[in-house]
Amino acid sequence: MSSIGETLRTARHEKKVTLEDVSRATKVKVDVLEKLESDNFKPLGAPMYVRSFLKLYADHLGLDSKAIGDAYLESQGGLRRQGLRLETQATLMAERQNELHLPLGAVVAIVGSVSFLLLVWWGVHTWQTRRAAPPKTVTLPHANFDPIYQPKTKPVAETLDK
Repeated sequence: MSSIGETLRTARHEKKVTLEDVSRATKVKVDVLEKLESDNFKPLGAPMYVRSFLKLYADHLGLDSKAIGDAYLESQGGLRRQGLRLETQATLMAERQNELHLPLGAVVAIVGSVSFLLLVWWGVHTWQTRRAAPPKTVTLPHANFDPIYQPKTKPVAETLDK
């Protein structure tokens, strides 16, 4: 069984048309058509775009566009929902290989160690700055005014400090 790209290329050669002719008729760029013929689907974007490009190209060449679109999805492992996007299984697996997988225990150990070191540093820094600085004496200002409010139950002499 030939690949999708080989099928498209063979049909184009049988019709004796160039990629530029197909590009003018379908409004699909030549480099996109070249990638479709070489089965290089990853740089073309989301699977729905690739499937649409394949349908346009296959319709123009007189091929069964539904069969080619289904063959593309089957070759990529089918569609999977990734959040709000639809991705092929092959794309999802390629993205997962690029992710950094750490065991939960290692992440907890790293975060705990960094937190402990920061706490120790903060404690030593605070202790040294408090030890190095002399205690501050606070002097309160003396109020030179007569109180306006005087309670009726106590005489005036008891309310003022002398």
